[in-house]
Amino acid sequence: MPRAVEFKTSVAIALCGMEITPKKLQELVGREKPAGQHHMRYLPADMMAARYHAAGLDVPTSDELQSAASRFPALVVTRMTKGGVGKTSLCVNIAATLAMMGYRVLVIDADPQASASNLLGVETASYDTQITHIGHFLTKPKADKEPDQDLPDAIVHIYEGGFLDLIPSDITLAESDASLVTVMASHARAHLFLNRNAAFLSRHYDVIFVDTAPGTTPIGLAFSYAAKEAGKVLTVVEPEGSCLRALDSLASNLAEINTVTGAEVGMEVVINKYHPSLKHVRESMGFLYAKYGAMLNDSIIPQFTGFARQLNPGNRDAAPLVEVEPSSVGAAAIFDVAKSLVRSFNITQPGLPASA
Repeated sequence: MPRAVEFKTSVAIALCGMEITPKKLQELVGREKPAGQHHMRYLPADMMAARYHAAGLDVPTSDELQSAASRFPALVVTRMTKGGVGKTSLCVNIAATLAMMGYRVLVIDADPQASASNLLGVETASYDTQITHIGHFLTKPKADKEPDQDLPDAIVHIYEGGFLDLIPSDITLAESDASLVTVMASHARAHLFLNRNAAFLSRHYDVIFVDTAPGTTPIGLAFSYAAKEAGKVLTVVEPEGSCLRALDSLASNLAEINTVTGAEVGMEVVINKYHPSLKHVRESMGFLYAKYGAMLNDSIIPQFTGFARQLNPGNRDAAPLVEVEPSSVGAAAIFDVAKSLVRSFNITQPGLPASA
């Protein structure tokens, strides 16, 4: 059952990315505070309305958005060769932030561990989960060009209004990963999936996030090749020794993809778990800026305990930090990264200019 998401004025101001007053934001949204409601509470649809009104345009209906869509959604593939760096947490939180901003977001969980699915509230602990994961589409006997008629049935609606959807995963995705090794041109399977479903995806989404498994897996490689459409993957690094070596490994892997396939795929790097008082962190930051400076996102995610609470086994209602603690320091850092990705991955909506 899709859940309603709403947030207070200060969060809406932080999300909108405009230097405006609360009064001006409410004017752009174009609706009054409901009777009996002490404070204005904003919805993803309000943030989308503000964006269109700020551009001097009428807000399109859902049908108009779908009929007007022509460009393929922005594609953000997250990859890292080492686990435990916070890649999935950042992927899901950034996706949820963009949904809260009023973009229509699809998350594809391409990791058999299913952490992204669990964080979004889809429980996949057992083998009998009755889900259709991405492996079903990547390993079809014939990589034909016909759209997948069962794709809509595989999608789980997370937020109301179509602002955040998910193709979930479970442990059986590992079987698809193994079988993909024997499939001809396996590196192109994710690209083929996206291409043959381009019309459906373009009508319903503005951006697609793919959370891949740690390491170098066949599905991860396939989505890395598909990332040639964006020209880069999004990666996350913790400023410490083993993570720096893993970043070097990822850079080498992408260079090999480029050499073998001709696909030019670079990296955008987000630094996570930053703690300035630690000496090894400061030293690692120096290395990162010296070697990967041009690839580093300007926003840095601090060490913040709220991220650990998202998937606490005792918390039955798992949800992204930005949804449950939107006024926290951690959420503010995620907001900054999300707004930067709107620009760097050219995320937009029908009728609006890029970065609007």
